Amino acid sequence: TDAVLHFSKSCCLYNFRHSYHYYIHGVDGNDQKKKKINDHVSNIDIQISLLERSPRVPRVMNLREVDNDMQTLYINSSFSTFEFKATGAGDSLVEGLIRYHPFLYDQETFPVDPYALEDEDEDCVILNSEARGKRPIFECFWNGRLIPYTTVSEFEWCARPKKVGAVPLECYNRISGVLFANDRFQVSTNKLTFMDLELQLRDNNTIFTRVHNGQELRVNIQREFTNWLKDCHERFDKQVMFQGFLGLTTRTDVATKRLQSPWAQFHTIKWDGKTYKKGQCVKSVKTNPVFVGSIVKFLLYGEHEGDVYGTGGYVQIALEPKELYDELRIIPISKIDRLAAAATIKKKIGDELAKLPDQLRVTWPEGNAWTESEARPAGTPMGKRTLEILNKKGDSMSRLPVTGTTKKLLIELKVIWHSPKGDVQTNSHIGVHSSKWEYWFKPMENLSKLGNYTLRLQTLLSDNSASEWAGKTLPNHTLKFSIKEGEAVSFVLGIISSPVHVGVPFSIPLDFRDEFDYPTQPPCDIKPQLECSSLQLHYEGIAIGTTCVIKNVRAMGKISHQNKVGSDVYLPGPPHTLVVLPEDVLSVENRTPANFRVQVHDEYQNITTQPKLTVRCQLLGAPDLPVDVVDCSNTGSGALLTKPLLLKTVNTEQILTAKFNIPNHRTVACVERQLRVLPSSRISRLEIYRQEEGSDDVMVLQNAERIDWTAGDTLGSLRFRLYDEGNRLVSLRPKLTSMIKVNWTADINAEELSQGKLPPLSVPSKAQREHFYHVSFHDQHTVNFSFIIVPRPDEPERLRVNLSESTVKMGEILSGNIYVEVVDQYGNKTDCLNADIVKTLSVSADGLDKSALAVEWQVLYTQASRVRFVGGAPGPRELCFKYQDMKEFVRIEVTAGPPVQIKLLEKPEMPLQVVNGQGLDAPLVVQLCDEWGNPSPDQRIEIMMKARSVNLSTLTLIKHTLFHFLSLSLASSFFCRGVHQLEFLGSFGRKGIPGPVVKLNLIPDPNKPVELSVKYDTAATLHAGDIFPVFTVIVISEEGTPVRNICPANLSMLLWKGTVSGSYPPSTSRFNPYILKNAGKQTDLALLENSPGVDGAEYILQFSPEIHQKSVPITPYILPFRFCNDAERQKVVVSLSKKKDRLSQTVLMYREFFDTNKQLTSELECRHCVFWFSSLFIDSFIHLFLLRSCIENQPRRKCSISDPFKGSPQVLGKVGHLALVEDDDAAKVISWHLLGDMDCVVTETTSAAKRIYDDTQGRQQVIPLETVFWRPNDRPLPHIRNGSPLFRPVGNPVFVKDMLIFPEHVESCNKVFTSLLGDTILIDDLDSANHYRRGVVQNKMQCPTLLTRQGERIRSNGKFGGLQNKAPSIEKLRGQVFGAPLPKEHNRIHHQIELLQQCRVAMQKASEVRVEYNSHLQYLQSPEMKQKQQDLQQQELELRELEDTLGMCFLHFRAAYFLNAKPEFR
Repeated sequence: TDAVLHFSKSCCLYNFRHSYHYYIHGVDGNDQKKKKINDHVSNIDIQISLLERSPRVPRVMNLREVDNDMQTLYINSSFSTFEFKATGAGDSLVEGLIRYHPFLYDQETFPVDPYALEDEDEDCVILNSEARGKRPIFECFWNGRLIPYTTVSEFEWCARPKKVGAVPLECYNRISGVLFANDRFQVSTNKLTFMDLELQLRDNNTIFTRVHNGQELRVNIQREFTNWLKDCHERFDKQVMFQGFLGLTTRTDVATKRLQSPWAQFHTIKWDGKTYKKGQCVKSVKTNPVFVGSIVKFLLYGEHEGDVYGTGGYVQIALEPKELYDELRIIPISKIDRLAAAATIKKKIGDELAKLPDQLRVTWPEGNAWTESEARPAGTPMGKRTLEILNKKGDSMSRLPVTGTTKKLLIELKVIWHSPKGDVQTNSHIGVHSSKWEYWFKPMENLSKLGNYTLRLQTLLSDNSASEWAGKTLPNHTLKFSIKEGEAVSFVLGIISSPVHVGVPFSIPLDFRDEFDYPTQPPCDIKPQLECSSLQLHYEGIAIGTTCVIKNVRAMGKISHQNKVGSDVYLPGPPHTLVVLPEDVLSVENRTPANFRVQVHDEYQNITTQPKLTVRCQLLGAPDLPVDVVDCSNTGSGALLTKPLLLKTVNTEQILTAKFNIPNHRTVACVERQLRVLPSSRISRLEIYRQEEGSDDVMVLQNAERIDWTAGDTLGSLRFRLYDEGNRLVSLRPKLTSMIKVNWTADINAEELSQGKLPPLSVPSKAQREHFYHVSFHDQHTVNFSFIIVPRPDEPERLRVNLSESTVKMGEILSGNIYVEVVDQYGNKTDCLNADIVKTLSVSADGLDKSALAVEWQVLYTQASRVRFVGGAPGPRELCFKYQDMKEFVRIEVTAGPPVQIKLLEKPEMPLQVVNGQGLDAPLVVQLCDEWGNPSPDQRIEIMMKARSVNLSTLTLIKHTLFHFLSLSLASSFFCRGVHQLEFLGSFGRKGIPGPVVKLNLIPDPNKPVELSVKYDTAATLHAGDIFPVFTVIVISEEGTPVRNICPANLSMLLWKGTVSGSYPPSTSRFNPYILKNAGKQTDLALLENSPGVDGAEYILQFSPEIHQKSVPITPYILPFRFCNDAERQKVVVSLSKKKDRLSQTVLMYREFFDTNKQLTSELECRHCVFWFSSLFIDSFIHLFLLRSCIENQPRRKCSISDPFKGSPQVLGKVGHLALVEDDDAAKVISWHLLGDMDCVVTETTSAAKRIYDDTQGRQQVIPLETVFWRPNDRPLPHIRNGSPLFRPVGNPVFVKDMLIFPEHVESCNKVFTSLLGDTILIDDLDSANHYRRGVVQNKMQCPTLLTRQGERIRSNGKFGGLQNKAPSIEKLRGQVFGAPLPKEHNRIHHQIELLQQCRVAMQKASEVRVEYNSHLQYLQSPEMKQKQQDLQQQELELRELEDTLGMCFLHFRAAYFLNAKPEFR
């Protein structure tokens, strides 16, 4: 199809080709990347004639040839598409397409409207080129045609998110889209606007599905879109990846102030597949001039953290070489020359560096050059030196080759002497350049101090004496040399190793000196001479090296204080002999030490001393003898006091050998001495025995002996004896006996104790366990004696019966066994039972079934089983057990047995007389009973009543009581006269329980009507106007007799014409019956309409009874009345009544209106009060607001952990943000204790936690609330049990969880922190914590982890100390600390502000009420209200007059009796 259109402007041409793009190019559009498929090519050609100003010839263009319309640009600049469908109500369908336009290197590829281009300066700061910007995503097409005035900005699933997710936010600005709607959507008549497209698409019932390869996929459209967008970003975007975040900065080089900050700094970028890092050298492009430099940092506008993509940015470059260009420049990243090779950049930098000073050249004009590390004698002069500064090319130079100011070069000379105390500068000179001799320095003759020297020549700048240029050191030269000593001219005696010992070789050093008094080498031909008083000196030779040493000088003889060599005194020689005194046999008593005197001599009998000179004494001749040592290091002698001898059995004397030696000197011979050991006189044995008064029988107890004794008895007549080590009896003295202690009593009689008597011992009355008893003698050592008493039962005294169950049903066997034991007076079981007890033990009780009883004998007790009771009434039963002369009674509660029968209580006289349809005069009460007739209250039993006659139906009312009594009432649906039987039956599951049978005599009801008997003259013939014959109606009962006391209103007679088709004819005449009774009252007598009669005449109404006994005459009753024709008067009365009703209604409405206004006025008067805003109120309000703002802005502790998940669905936040801690010390230690959990995110559900886990690739730790095990725990602190403290704690212990304040989510936070902290306790300091833990553990309780306010921690296992149990300072936690709550003053001020706000609201309401009240008063005084009051008065007056008129109409009717001929109105 061809079409030719004419347009006058190119803009219209652009709009036209954009609107009909898909008409021309088909469903795929003008896609120039791929070959078109013939099936989708449109055959529409539109040719445009563009008419411009005459006389130009019109230009003709075919729209198919246009390639710069927006849809063509969109299609050909996109790299990927996302297809979807939106299905709404009915057949409405929208097909959608989203295209992705990636970012390529330094610019967006999103098409720009050719008619909306803006010139951009290349050097201007472009903060963010947002591609699509704020334009909507979707253009809308209807049947292939663009609807230009309708666009859809976005859908919820493709909208730009508020928070950064897996896809960068700028990717959402790189999409464009189109929507193709079918003809189910309405458009305007000019086809410029959709009527309701966006509303239907945003409807909740609209279903979005993705279309992939032509197939519709019912998937999560938002997840699919996000994955597609992420894939497009990773595959197609060539953005700059900024890495290595270095912080934020401000750029002062930007002219626009608002663009100076914030700028994020980065270390590295990835761009176009290449990585650029800090310090890397790059080359610029499109700059004037082109330069090279090293990267300092990368800059990206905005607040960023971590790695981020950017569409551009800036790079700060330090120009290279820095030695020539000490300058920083900032250029766009796009101006980095990506094609420049590293070798090219390096060569350019090298060429520039070759112009700089590179080295110093030193020459010696007079010769005698000093070389590196050369040593010269002290006083040698250093000759003249000439220097030159050379660059890398070898050219001499005296100034820097830089533009601008001239920078001359100087050379500084320094000589540094490296003395032992530090470096000392000995010479310093500055050399200036001369055109004749370059740089020149004079000779130096002051080099006389020994040591190493350094000659430093350094190039300096003349203007500031700097040794560096652009961060690089200028050329320098260093010469290291040393000054040594000269020839020897004198000597001094060196230091002799001190001390000098007799007989020990030593050496004597000699130090030779030069002319400067420096040590130097000695001459080769020297011979020493040695002299000493009273001692002989000899030497072996002389050693000559750097010093001269006389070797192996030895002194021999007895020393005195005058013996010296040089300035040192001679000391004794090394140990040679050991002397021990006394030399005879030494006698000592056992358990006492032995005393010896020892001396150490050298080779010449001098007492000698040496460090660590100890003499060791070892005793031989018995096991476990002590070893003692004495230190002779300072004196050379000493007293050796051995440890007390502790021989086990010394009944007679023993001979031991004492061996003495010096452990460190094996060459010194050992010395032995004899030692005689005698028995000790100390107490060594304690003997306990029992002897009655006046008896010679003695029972000696053995140590740790087990004694069987009767429980509850007293073990008396205990005595003791004391023996020494020689087994000699020791006489008892009060001083000795006072050291005797026993563990069974603290009250000991000292007098009896001095006589050798021990206090009596009471044996426990319970024969349950062993009891330990201890007797000890406490002197310098302790002598112990112990024995164990095992209480045995006393003589059998009574029986003890134990029941496992105390309740049993009648006829059933008691569950469990009954245990019978024979015990003594204290309840201890005896062992007197044997198998014969089965024959002698008797069991008796009322109603006991002895045939079922079983008695069995077991060890130590007898077992009775199968106890069963039969007969008797329920209640307690005394069960008697008798064995020999012992009896024991136990009480067993016997309850009723299982129900097996039903009994009728208070059996009435049979048969029961029951009127048909009525209930019994008295209820029938039945009882569930067991086999013996006892009431059995079993709620599971169901009781029912069954009639044996099929013609009898009953209505039963069952009432359950405690004993299942049943009250029964009888009713019959039809009459069945005669005697009937009712049977009671019970059921328990499938088991039936029989019951009694009741006989009933059913009699008819004389008051229940069953039929009508009508009698009248059936042969009567009636003419018009005749009177109906008399109808006699009799109501017959079940008994066949007339029913009395029938209400006349229940009888009626109908007359109709024709035959009846239903229950009643359509139009009938009703007659009121006249029923004569022996005594009655007849009312509502009336004449029918149009009855014959004379108006105003008097008539008589006669009442005559009709009875069967005609022989009894009854005089009729005569009632005179006046007849009046009331039809006309009735019409008047009806008219007046209607008028009265209307007036009454109107008056009522007026009164209600005025009553409402009166009530409203009263309420407004009650609520009306006068308020005013005083200056004091306003000042207080402002002051409190300022005070609250000041408190809120005060610096306080805050948690600085970033929480990007806060506010997400089902997310509470991170642990560090959920709680506040008021005290700083507590906040520090608690935050450190939970440091590993502070960054954990708390969610409500596991799905929310899994979502965060997936979004962060598992890097974020999460904890869902629904998986936290939590149990409400109100337990007190561990030191409190049953409300009272076990000990008195110090340090103010408190649960850590009680220190936390939860601003929100209180219940959830309680669960989380209870799980994280458990029962961790906070206490003041470490000493208090250790005291608290010791008290808790000693009371056999588990102690939780303890934290101190000083930062220490004691773990639950008791471990403390070390860096891992010490909290760092709060600054080192780096913000991972719980925040501080607002001060309590803030809450008080906030409360006062709320009260003032309520007061302000009250004032506003009072002002509104006052305005409303005044307005209402004005309304009440308005002319309209006054007119309504006058209308009310007028209506009330008319109503009273009308009521008077109606009253006159009825006056003449108030005669004696009257009947009205009332017309019937239908």
